Amino acid sequence: MPVTIDQVISLAASIGACLSAIAAFLAVRQVSKQRESSYKPELVLSKTIFECLPNPQSKKQIPSVWTPKAKTEEELNLYRSFSMPLRNVGLGAAKSIKVTWSFPIEDVVATVNEIAQKSLVPAYFKYDNEMLSLKSEVMGGSVSAWRNQKNQNIDFVLPAPVDTAPIELVLPHAYIQLVSALIHFSARSESFEHLEDIPSLKLDLEFVDIGGGHHKSEFSISTGIISVTGKGEAFHGYVESHNRA
Repeated sequence: MPVTIDQVISLAASIGACLSAIAAFLAVRQVSKQRESSYKPELVLSKTIFECLPNPQSKKQIPSVWTPKAKTEEELNLYRSFSMPLRNVGLGAAKSIKVTWSFPIEDVVATVNEIAQKSLVPAYFKYDNEMLSLKSEVMGGSVSAWRNQKNQNIDFVLPAPVDTAPIELVLPHAYIQLVSALIHFSARSESFEHLEDIPSLKLDLEFVDIGGGHHKSEFSISTGIISVTGKGEAFHGYVESHNRA
């Protein structure tokens, strides 16, 4: 049966309408993707060089005051928690950020106690019920509540072009204390092989964007040692992050 001109015109019109619908769908999807990308935040941590100095409140304790390098003398004498700059290099704000820290604390405690014995330092760390304690007749005692350091919350982090000042993300005190002890006792025993085994600190960030989308970032924060002074009275190093996913 021969095809008429009317049928050809009708078929062409149908094909044209179909192609127009496909083009419109692709355009809408592209706009949707652009809108989603305009919401998406991206959180990053900056490498931080630090110096570890004795606690000004007690020179006999393990040097565990980490402070960013190249500060003024007045700032160096100011005792405060050590932090890494957290920035949002994405296009949208990050909200309701849940911060979760983790590291093999029990394994590190065992390693530090072993090094302390080799260095003949009368000090012993104990980890029980998520509480880290140090007992020493020479250095005194201390307690670090790991249970209260594992989780933090941040209300929001604006995009870097909007707010150039970073959020200071405080590193857990228990991690700093154990790493400081590991380095100090290694220097006292003149055995530095454990400096290659400084544990990484894992960081998980969960947050939402302004469109309500949920996101997650995973980091591994490593500690590197540049130099150690004397018998571990002080040391110089850095912390830097690597994406785990």
